[in-house]
Order: sequence, then C-alpha cells, then structure tokens
Amino acid sequence: MEKDGSTDVAVYVVWSSQVGRERNVGEAAEVIPDRRALHYWDGDQVVGKAFQPILGTPDAAWDVWMLFGRDVRWEGDSPPRPAWWEHQLRGMPDELLLDSERFAKRAREIEACTQVPDPAEPRSARLVVEWRH
Repeated sequence: MEKDGSTDVAVYVVWSSQVGRERNVGEAAEVIPDRRALHYWDGDQVVGKAFQPILGTPDAAWDVWMLFGRDVRWEGDSPPRPAWWEHQLRGMPDELLLDSERFAKRAREIEACTQVPDPAEPRSARLVVEWRH
C-alpha cells in the first residue's frame, strides 16, 4: 500500500479476537496506518464466518487478504467471492500463502481490468484486507 497512493483503492480492515484476547483496535490500526484504510471490530466473527465457506478455511476466516473489483458489492447474506485472496494460515494451500509482491501485482491487475464507473459515481476499487487477531 505504501508504494501505491492511488485514491482508487478502498481498504477495509476487519479485526477480531483469534487468540483468546481482545486487542485495542486503535492500537492495532497503527499496523496499517494508510489513510485509505477503514478499520472495523468484529467481535462475533460475523465477517470471518461468512467468508469461511467461500474460502474453504477450517474455521472463521482470519488473517486473509482479499481483492475485489471496484464494481463488487456485498448484497444479501453471502459475501461476494474475491477476485484474488491470500492467507497466513496453517493447513491452507501453500500456493495462496501471503506474498506481498504477488498480492500487489494482482491488485494492480484487478484495478487495471476493472471497468471505470460512471464519473457521477464514487470511484474506488474494492480492496478488502482482513487481518484478524
């Protein structure tokens, strides 16, 4: 994110307690201080549980990084399938293990391939980053 200051990127960081203790989201947000990042606390793991069947994680999805095209919206009960995702979890495919360079490359590819919306609409690619503790 530091290398790409594009305002066409929206970053959503969803925090939850995965190790049996809650963290101060204000302090945790300092880990990802990007001005485009919006931080949310999900104490009941609603988001992680919603993505679990889509990503095939053994438990509620956490420590996953997901990319979505700018036209993707979460509508209804089930979240959309990400265009690309990576993880930092045991027991998940090694080929999807987080690689920051590959992830950034995929983000640029998705941004370049996504149709630009009507100028009257707010412009932002939908990049979802979930980093859960």
